[in-house]
Amino acid sequence: MKIHSRVTGRLLDFVESQRMFFVATSPLAEDGHVNLSPRGIPGTFRMLDEHTFAWLDTSGSGSETIAHLRENGRVTVMFCAFEGAPNIVRFHGRGRVVTRYDDEYVLLEPLFVDLPGARAVIVVDIERISDSCGFGVPLMEYAGERDLLQPYFERKGIEGSADYRRRKNRTSIDGLPAFDFDPLGEWSTVEGLRTIRDRLAAQIEGWRFPVSFGLALDGEPGLVNRPGGVHGLPAVVLATVLKHDGSTASLEVSAEQLDEAITALSPAEACTAVEHPNLADWRDLRDRLGTDGGTVTAVFVRSADDPVTSDVDARLRDRW
Repeated sequence: MKIHSRVTGRLLDFVESQRMFFVATSPLAEDGHVNLSPRGIPGTFRMLDEHTFAWLDTSGSGSETIAHLRENGRVTVMFCAFEGAPNIVRFHGRGRVVTRYDDEYVLLEPLFVDLPGARAVIVVDIERISDSCGFGVPLMEYAGERDLLQPYFERKGIEGSADYRRRKNRTSIDGLPAFDFDPLGEWSTVEGLRTIRDRLAAQIEGWRFPVSFGLALDGEPGLVNRPGGVHGLPAVVLATVLKHDGSTASLEVSAEQLDEAITALSPAEACTAVEHPNLADWRDLRDRLGTDGGTVTAVFVRSADDPVTSDVDARLRDRW
């Protein structure tokens, strides 16, 4: 292993020629989860100077790196040669998050490719630079990029990407604040909630709002959204989390999915003109689930004429 004072010469050439790198972070808590993430996409990472590395961070299914950097800043970045001469380069340092809503983001974003769904630039102030042999790393051939992430967020658009982050990125798996920067202005009015409801609904193929739905713990329904009621946003939020089209069905809900649904609907509390009974019911169910355990079932009834799908469905309809 060799320690370097700056990233120049062959080190810089090596870093700039890589197609991907790895990022490791960790919370301070002893029982917290260490995170290791691969990063790639040409044009999304670069050296800013001899001691500063940065990458354009896209929206994704988690936000562990951002949560850990917000808490303590510690980060290790690793580049690994899969072709050519064996080499491993590590940057140990402190990272900070420049979100798409920060003034500095306007200066940093043009340094990278245009990436739909981008949520931040991560800037790493490098404190230790090292390289080592990498003799144990296999030789592998590069086949190409996966053309999936960019079209996915391009279809969602700016507001749809923010909806996704509110559902997936607000907290870490250990409960630390993560990417919770998206403004809640649209969520603060009844008209805005309707807009969000319709936008989420438009992203579900075959979606029609059910006439009734609800969650049950061990077969016993909690709040039942009855026919004729106003429950469009909670219904489509829950369906989005469960990847369901709103058709009549009884679906098992995991504790993680329940948490995700609560996180996704929580911003609606910014609208104080209406009550939020579904959110209160889901939180109560989560508390009881955490205390006593059990099985959570979601019931959707698209039409009152549809056949009953389960005993839980029957109990829900009995509440109409």
